[in-house]
Amino acid sequence: MDSINATNDVKKKAIINGVILGVISLVLSIISLYFSKTATSIVTSSVVNIFVSYVVFLAIAVFFILQLRKANGGYWDFTTALKNIFIMLAITAAIGLIGINIFNLVYPNLQVEAIENTQNLTIEMMEANNLPDEQIDATLELLDQQKEALGSLSIGQVLKGLAVSLLLYFVLALIFAAIFKKEKPMFKPVSSSDEAHPWQNTDNNDNNA
Repeated sequence: MDSINATNDVKKKAIINGVILGVISLVLSIISLYFSKTATSIVTSSVVNIFVSYVVFLAIAVFFILQLRKANGGYWDFTTALKNIFIMLAITAAIGLIGINIFNLVYPNLQVEAIENTQNLTIEMMEANNLPDEQIDATLELLDQQKEALGSLSIGQVLKGLAVSLLLYFVLALIFAAIFKKEKPMFKPVSSSDEAHPWQNTDNNDNNA
């Protein structure tokens, strides 16, 4: 019964952590949009967005994973780790993706301005590096397609994006489970203080006598 309660507690914590991480993911995405809109260098924009969207997110995710393992008594096998980590990441994916799409519907200009600024910075960088016009045109066409897709976003596209995100997060959960699994030892190690020395036993026997 205690093990069942402990399992349920870890699952509840995974759900709570997933909600918190989902909100954090949404906030980080909005920060990335604002920075993309105001950036003056495509290199700086890319570095900052990678740091905000990936490094910060993964660091917080690892912190929450360690919390889950601690809630499970400090140990969990690969299967238990995978299940709870994926629950957390799946909720994160749903909240983050649905949240950013709702945000873009309410504030559509921000994403458009972010893409347009990225276009301008990309052109400047490619022209500065004397890249061929064909490559510049292909890159701009891809960015134009992204901008046009903003106005035609459907529920089906959101669900498709969610499915892809869940697949990627499952792979990430597999990696995290392999890294952070910690099997419970079969036997409790004997501490040095518990080890009896022969002369201690002799003294005790003499005293008892």
